[in-house]
Amino acid sequence: MLRNTLGIVNIEGKNVDFGTSLTHKSPQAYSFLARYHLIDFVLSNMSNSGITEYQVYIPSNSRSTIQHVGAGTQYNINSKRGKLRLLNSDHNASEIFQHDVKAFTDNLHYIKDSNKEFVLIAPSYFIYSQDFSELQEDFERTGADITVLYKNVSTARENFIGCTTLTFGEDKRIVNFRENHGKYKNRPISLEAYFMRRETFLELIDRANQVSSLYWFRDILEDVVDEYKMIGYAHKDYVACINNTESYYQTQLELIEAKNRRLLFKQNWPIFTKTGDSSPTLYGPLSEVKRSLLANGSIINGQVENSVIDRDVVIEDGVTVKNSIILNRVHIRTGAYIENAIIDKSTIIKHPVEIVGEYEEPIYIKENSII
Repeated sequence: MLRNTLGIVNIEGKNVDFGTSLTHKSPQAYSFLARYHLIDFVLSNMSNSGITEYQVYIPSNSRSTIQHVGAGTQYNINSKRGKLRLLNSDHNASEIFQHDVKAFTDNLHYIKDSNKEFVLIAPSYFIYSQDFSELQEDFERTGADITVLYKNVSTARENFIGCTTLTFGEDKRIVNFRENHGKYKNRPISLEAYFMRRETFLELIDRANQVSSLYWFRDILEDVVDEYKMIGYAHKDYVACINNTESYYQTQLELIEAKNRRLLFKQNWPIFTKTGDSSPTLYGPLSEVKRSLLANGSIINGQVENSVIDRDVVIEDGVTVKNSIILNRVHIRTGAYIENAIIDKSTIIKHPVEIVGEYEEPIYIKENSII
């Protein structure tokens, strides 16, 4: 158990780009599978691994993250057992300076004040279940300076674009970091989860600041790969990278299948989340629901197929929803047809319109729209 480890949830990397979709909140707070938020997975993995002290780095559009994470009690974090800090960087800086090394530097005193010997850094846009104590065991067994969690994938041409691939030498020692441009099908993808001593982490922050004010943490790792013993540790189970609109949409539709969810959700390894009291979803006599995930508090009178329906959604009779993600407090009135779409929160579809996208490019309707 990682009792002597500071858990750091990193901000999204430069490979995370949702364009004009879902811009009202940070990806950390995106709803997922009608129950969770993306940040729930990394915080649950840390909590289940025994970490008791946390630093969650949040971007400027972080209100939803603050509301969801709160004091962290849903992750079994409390003042007697541990400590959680929500930290950010200087919001007045130009966007080009809004990177993780600057965020760490602006909050360096909190990292220095920790009495933990080790740090574990991981972002929230990779979705998986992992006992991080295995990284410490491998760290000690191999005598590594840094242990890097990675996943061997066979879909690197289509997915994980912009993520970091690893090149290994002998004994899983990392000799190079490269950006994935989709050229090869099979690649070892870094999950950007790093285990190291706190002193090593502080050294690398200082070195990054000396090299460039624009450096991300993974940039300095690439620079010093020959100086530090970096060892890869393979994750064996399900991994998804939610770094664009298409992956956010397609991953959730894939996880509607129970056999796929079993690869992500493990027995005796709970994924914690903030819960709310609401009534069960009401299914009217004309409703027809197939292969879908629905949260509580909704009213369904239409047809729903292969879709994810968030809380407090109203789907009236005569409505068809297929292959879509409907976020909370959406109201879809009689006659509308929705397919291959993401309908953001509090949208009202008043008229009998067709909203149809493609699986490879789902249509996005922004929050609070009236259609």
